[in-house]
Amino acid sequence: MKYLPLFFGTALFLLCPPWTSLAWDGFDAESADLIEVSPDRVPSRGDTVDVRSHDTEATQTCLVESVIRNKKTVELVVRTPSGAVRTLVMEGR
Repeated sequence: MKYLPLFFGTALFLLCPPWTSLAWDGFDAESADLIEVSPDRVPSRGDTVDVRSHDTEATQTCLVESVIRNKKTVELVVRTPSGAVRTLVMEGR
């Protein structure tokens, strides 16, 4: 009986792993659309990130052109597959 909570805790962790829903919240500076960036970390120049728009429910894989850290935000300048440049303003890390 004393191992029952451990069993249920382990089962819950395996059924709902925390790494499946990790995303970094922010918005597009030009359109003000709410977005999420995966993976949930500050990327470096040259990395690729998945940008999901809440308005269109579409996901794009973008190339990171630059990362600018401010006091409360991080600005990611990314290039989309079509060649467009977007500035994403993210929560500070």
